[in-house]
Amino acid sequence: MQTDVRHLDHSAAHRSTRSELLVSQLTQRSDADWEVDLSLPRSHWLCHPSPGLVPLTLTAEALRQAGLAVCVAGLGMDPSVHFVISALSAHTDREQLVFPRFGAFECTAAVSFAEIVYRKGLPHRLEVGYTIGTAVTAHISAQVLSDLDYRVVRRGAQALGDAVFEHAETLLIDPVRTGASARATLGVNEADPFFFDHPVDHLPGMLLLHAAAALHEHATGAPATTVEITFPAFAELRVPTHLHAEIDKVSSRTTISQGDRSVANVFAKSAGVLAGGAAHV
Repeated sequence: MQTDVRHLDHSAAHRSTRSELLVSQLTQRSDADWEVDLSLPRSHWLCHPSPGLVPLTLTAEALRQAGLAVCVAGLGMDPSVHFVISALSAHTDREQLVFPRFGAFECTAAVSFAEIVYRKGLPHRLEVGYTIGTAVTAHISAQVLSDLDYRVVRRGAQALGDAVFEHAETLLIDPVRTGASARATLGVNEADPFFFDHPVDHLPGMLLLHAAAALHEHATGAPATTVEITFPAFAELRVPTHLHAEIDKVSSRTTISQGDRSVANVFAKSAGVLAGGAAHV
């Protein structure tokens, strides 16, 4: 088929600011296969204080944006659709995700729609595979909801407004490891321009992933290179949120809960344990 290259703007990836847009253009290779150009900036706060390797959370967010951009700019879905992720898994080779001395980490993600389930003639459930060369392999299971359907599902939720009610300075509050277990309370900063780039009515999934990866690194002393996360329920705003991890050498299984309700379950694994103990979070 003829190559179809489409340039992307921030609305295609549901970001309100261009500075948080990690995708630049997409190219259709077949009915189900696309390539999306990514640009991951060294200046992003997730990379501080030393932008050496691309952080796992930034990689996962780039893939989320790539899948959504294909849905909107490639498959022609309405820009107001909600891309609700039920499961995400990613494996990274950190040694290949090295920032250049100057400039951004530029790469191309291959995005393959392995399955599209339609409802009322429109895409409803998606199974999407991703690769970035040999550095990243990932998979996302997602549901696509129209804005109207989403509002029905979330009719009782409180949306984030202009007022900042939570402004925690620490992501993990009082992280403690006891034997093979680790616990922490989630610190939420509603003013954060990455996790709260636009109005939402729940805690972003990327925030929960980032917190679980941070607790894993705190407990094992090594950053996660593999992560698998499922979201059994929406995490509500301004509700106490707790993390409990079971640690086994270089892996962890974390439950993120609000009251007696699990909102995320995360498996994380490191390539190896760093010398010198737990990393700073």
